[in-house]
Amino acid sequence: MNTTTRQSGFTAVELLITLFVAAAFLIASYQLFNLIIKDGGATRSESRAANIAYDYLRKYAASSTTIPCTPSTPLANAPISVDGLTTPTISITVTCLPDAIASVSKVEATVGYNNPVQNVKYAIYTSSTGSTGSTDVTNGLVAWFKLNGDANNSVGATNGSITNATSTSNQASQSDMAYAFNGSNTSINAPSSFGIGTSNVTFSLWIYAPTTSNNGAFIKIGNANGYGIGMGGNNNFDNAGPVGNKLILLYENVRWIPTSANISTGWHHVVVTIDGSGVPTAYLDGVSAGSYAGAGPIAPSASTSIGASLPNTTNRYFNGSIDDVRIYNRTLSLAEVLSLYSGGAK
Repeated sequence: MNTTTRQSGFTAVELLITLFVAAAFLIASYQLFNLIIKDGGATRSESRAANIAYDYLRKYAASSTTIPCTPSTPLANAPISVDGLTTPTISITVTCLPDAIASVSKVEATVGYNNPVQNVKYAIYTSSTGSTGSTDVTNGLVAWFKLNGDANNSVGATNGSITNATSTSNQASQSDMAYAFNGSNTSINAPSSFGIGTSNVTFSLWIYAPTTSNNGAFIKIGNANGYGIGMGGNNNFDNAGPVGNKLILLYENVRWIPTSANISTGWHHVVVTIDGSGVPTAYLDGVSAGSYAGAGPIAPSASTSIGASLPNTTNRYFNGSIDDVRIYNRTLSLAEVLSLYSGGAK
């Protein structure tokens, strides 16, 4: 009987396969190493550019603005020296608000670097020379419902109770950071009006409107009397008439007054300020939607409802989402409203 004995060691074919696999592994490792180094370098460059933009913003925010606001470009692609950045430049621009509020300016710092050019930007609002929009927007807060998984009041003892509303994602798509309302039987209620009266008041909140045909209150302070803000759908909204997708101001008892602002589908920042004379001004996404100089407000009773106008004959349940509800015992300035808008929901 013939037998074949296999010699130990690699054959030529096996050796070639082993060498090929080893070479492929080395190439892949080298590419991964280069990718890690590249990404790490890009992150470091962006961080350096951001630090420079912030430093220039602090420097020019006070010195480059005037009252009234005057658009200007203090720096336009001015060359600067920054370790680790290729051909960096800095630009400073001052722009004015679209609704021509003369006392507020927007200052923006832009750092450009590398080829192709990458940009890092920072912006701030200033209300007067030497006074920036980084005002303490917690000053005067008497109620703050962050709605991050619960209806607790972050600045006081009176919490809200949830009726059928469900936790949902916020404007940054973070889960359990807002509440959804179905338009028929959902609300968040607190048995207090938090000591506010008929003047020197602000309330601020973020809302998501899923459609442009909606009939609901975002917030109502007080029960049958009081004031609030909501959205008017395509049918009659109390005595306001057909108003489409308007931002609606509740002010004279149960009177809902259309503002000049239309609400599109998506997340929006809504604010109402009531000045020392009892005159309300509504804001949508940092822009004034108009003031109302009619009859004075009705003093609110000890109740606050979110997502509805409770208790009322219609209740005006809102269909959408709400986040970051704040109530102040003072009138916020436009710069502070813009600061809340630019900062996003918390």
